[in-house]
Amino acid sequence: MGLLCTVALVWLGDRSQQTRLGQSLDQVGMDVVAGDEATTRRLVGVLGNVSLGSIAVAVLVLVGTAVVRERYAAAAAAVALVLGANVTTQAMKALIDRPDHGYLTVESFPSGHATVVVSLVFAALLVTPDAARTTVSLVGSGAITVTAAATLVASWHRPSDIIGALLVSLVWGTAVLAVWSLLRGGMRGIAPARPHRIFATTGVVLAVAGLVAVGVRPGGGWDGFLDAGVVMAGIGLASALAVTTYAQLAGPMAVGTDAGSRPVGAAPGR
Repeated sequence: MGLLCTVALVWLGDRSQQTRLGQSLDQVGMDVVAGDEATTRRLVGVLGNVSLGSIAVAVLVLVGTAVVRERYAAAAAAVALVLGANVTTQAMKALIDRPDHGYLTVESFPSGHATVVVSLVFAALLVTPDAARTTVSLVGSGAITVTAAATLVASWHRPSDIIGALLVSLVWGTAVLAVWSLLRGGMRGIAPARPHRIFATTGVVLAVAGLVAVGVRPGGGWDGFLDAGVVMAGIGLASALAVTTYAQLAGPMAVGTDAGSRPVGAAPGR
């Protein structure tokens, strides 16, 4: 899975950033998702909440949750996932050269804002008790969709930047699971997909409905609503698929306590 995501990330970065067609399609995808001035200001305000301080607080909460549950390996994995994904994204933005094909040449692939949110959602799936993981899928997929839409409306990022953030986070998410599995001598299967698929898709639908309600509209008014809908549907479905996939893969790490930390005969976990 991690190798597949890595290949997809490299391919997407090449096609969307290095070719005229890729840049053109990406620009159109960003331009059709728009809002009026008040809506744009509101969404930029939402993006302003994604800061180093908020990331630190979120990571501390996640680590605290894991420690309370005696999931020390999950705590370490969550930190590694968030740190690795975000450092990788910033490195890629600094190193990838975007040639001038008649569009903005500002390096924006992958999206830093989206990577922060996606990596935190994945980290939450690692440390959250099993009974609450579907709620994480619901809220997390919605948060990713809102963040993606906000960056498009603000013209900070293009659709490929969002997909790139999902792929970077999946690469790191699967990497920490692979290391954990090796240290534990294997992984006990995966979690059921259906509950997470339903909740993640619901989160996306609710987020899109909320975005439309607050004023996210196509650049040309309702006449361009279909084009904007296709872009948002694609990003939303990709977000739901990524969250569902990682919720499945991370299921074994989220259940129980670390080996050796629980007395014999104790309950299997929280």
